[in-house]
Amino acid sequence: EQGEDALIAHDLSTAAQERLFGFEIMPAPFVVAHWQIGMMLAQAGAPLATHQRAAVYLTNSLTGWNTPEGPIEQLLLPELQPERDAAERVKRAEPILVIIGNPPYNAFAGVSPEEEEGLVEPYKERLRSEWGIRKYNLDELYTRFLRVAERRIVERSGRGIICFISSYSYLSDPSFVEVRRHLLAGFDRLWIDSLNGDSRETGKRTPEGEPDPSVFSTPFNREGIRLGTAIGMFIRRGASEGQGEVRYRQFWGNHKREDLVATLADDAFAAGYEV
Repeated sequence: EQGEDALIAHDLSTAAQERLFGFEIMPAPFVVAHWQIGMMLAQAGAPLATHQRAAVYLTNSLTGWNTPEGPIEQLLLPELQPERDAAERVKRAEPILVIIGNPPYNAFAGVSPEEEEGLVEPYKERLRSEWGIRKYNLDELYTRFLRVAERRIVERSGRGIICFISSYSYLSDPSFVEVRRHLLAGFDRLWIDSLNGDSRETGKRTPEGEPDPSVFSTPFNREGIRLGTAIGMFIRRGASEGQGEVRYRQFWGNHKREDLVATLADDAFAAGYEV
């Protein structure tokens, strides 16, 4: 039994250093992530040595995926360049098959790198010429993260899974019609859990008029965030054939989080979705 425990500890340590990658742009969450992983590994009997580190990098998740065409930009703080370079090696070379995240929901305001600004351009194509949409709202940051993930799985890995909890605007907003087209063309199966809870679309009310707070509500903030949310899981097995199959369900009310978790133990899990 001790030998089995040692093997599990070794596998956990290897996974944290070589198989599970994380990107964080803010220093404080970056430090906390390393601390939490280090504590977990120590409790599992696999503490990291002083020369080892978890593969969580201080980096902009939205840039560094493409090989630079010109000279590599030098950072104002040279001490951060090894961190940036290590993160970009992961982005360009590692075989990434699963991408999970909770990307920012807020609209972007400010200046961003050219590579990041161009991410949503494919989602703007044909909006005017084919769909007659002249004003669109694709500046929400989560849209950029969705494009990075879609491009990495569909165009690079060729197969894999994306799972994001994000704003649910991509499900029905006219501005996202090309986003939906990309997802349907690129993935074989799309599982959508709509968690509703939007202040603008539904006034945070269920169809029956009962309170419908955000899934992120707390005892100190009963309504939670203003935006409605959804969990989207997109699966690509290989070369895509035709349009992907969508499986969809909705959760409403004060207990949606508990209701969602309860479905994981349901033997008829897939039966709860509309196809």
